[in-house]
Amino acid sequence: MSPKQRRRRAQALVETALILPVLVLLMLGSADLGRAFYLKLEMSGASRAGMRMAVLGGVVDIGNAVRSEPNSAIPNTASAWGSMAPGGTNADCTSNTQHCGDPTGCRPGSASAWGGVDQQACFAVRTCLTWANGGCAGYSAWGVRPNAGADQAVEVFVVYRFLPATPLIANFAGGTGTFYLTAQTLGLQLY
Repeated sequence: MSPKQRRRRAQALVETALILPVLVLLMLGSADLGRAFYLKLEMSGASRAGMRMAVLGGVVDIGNAVRSEPNSAIPNTASAWGSMAPGGTNADCTSNTQHCGDPTGCRPGSASAWGGVDQQACFAVRTCLTWANGGCAGYSAWGVRPNAGADQAVEVFVVYRFLPATPLIANFAGGTGTFYLTAQTLGLQLY
């Protein structure tokens, strides 16, 4: 091998060593963004599933519908859903005397919504008190489902705590390294 060929190989090796970390970081960042997009779709599906149950009225369980929809993305366990998991204090939404989801509206950082260290998801439900001009003009407190047999609107709000695997993407989260993916659905229950 001539000296010129060795220099070219050395140059190619140096260029590869310089560009490879950037390419790996971009690939992992793309995978994180793809994961976030997939989870956002799952959250949207969960809020719509809860809404479908809410507009059915009666004693259908809104919470079970929300938790069951993203079954391939989020397990229906206490560690994933916290107090909104099956049997939890805010889980069973079969009557308007129970807390239907988180009573704080799943605000990031609230103790009741994100009390579990590993908790990944949260949902909250509230009833529209005044429906006017195709929208809700006033809401009940979070955790209140609509009364059965009444024309009411209800909002289902679902949040997922997304932890990116790539430091590059985590840096965009404002120092916490955590993004909160949200989805909400508002629908009218007619009787």
